[in-house]
Amino acid sequence: MQSRRILTLFVIALLMCGPSAVSAASLNTTRPAQDKPADIAGKYEGVAKSQAIGEIPLKVEIKNEGGKLTGKIDTSQGALAITSGSYAADGKIIMKFDAGGTEGTVTAKPVGDKIVGEFELGGQTGTIELKKVSAMAAAPATPATSSPAAAVGPLAGEWDASADVDGQALAFSMKLKVDGQTVTGETTSAMGTGTLKGTFTADKLAFVLDAGGTAITMTAVLKDGKLTGEYEVPGQAKGKWEAKKK
Repeated sequence: MQSRRILTLFVIALLMCGPSAVSAASLNTTRPAQDKPADIAGKYEGVAKSQAIGEIPLKVEIKNEGGKLTGKIDTSQGALAITSGSYAADGKIIMKFDAGGTEGTVTAKPVGDKIVGEFELGGQTGTIELKKVSAMAAAPATPATSSPAAAVGPLAGEWDASADVDGQALAFSMKLKVDGQTVTGETTSAMGTGTLKGTFTADKLAFVLDAGGTAITMTAVLKDGKLTGEYEVPGQAKGKWEAKKK
């Protein structure tokens, strides 16, 4: 009987103080402040990797203006502009870059003094890892080994070209777009305009130019930022041509 009375008093005490305890707890509990996104502005060095392109050393400069990210990515093939970037709700950063007319995307997360994530360019994907460096500690990036994917960026864009037609130079311009290994575009010359479609692999370009119903087969090799190759109008003419990016 005594034990039952003690138990009853204990339950009553709990019922009386319970609401007050809950109320006090609710008053004293504060919502944890959200972590501010890390400011990733600065200079970085690192590497992009994928099965298709191997490893490409990078030097990256990121600017942060009110949460809007811009900057540039330096590769052995040239500089790529970071056109836009922002912080996602999950703490990741998303940056867009221009690879000669082809838009690429980096989705990554700051981890200490590193940025680790993935990239996508022209249908190719891979990983990217960058480490922040100081101005004094920055060292030259290791030259990249030439690879098909590394040349995709430099191929896309506008070119000034010239074809040797029976000893006469025929000037024309090209505007090329690259999607993976597929190349499309258009040409303009004093003779009119044309459309083209072909492929680009291992620094070798091959396409068929439709010039007003005439199919012209053209091939070239990309080396040191210049295209050099041959053309053929089946059963009519052959010759050499070259182009240099504007």
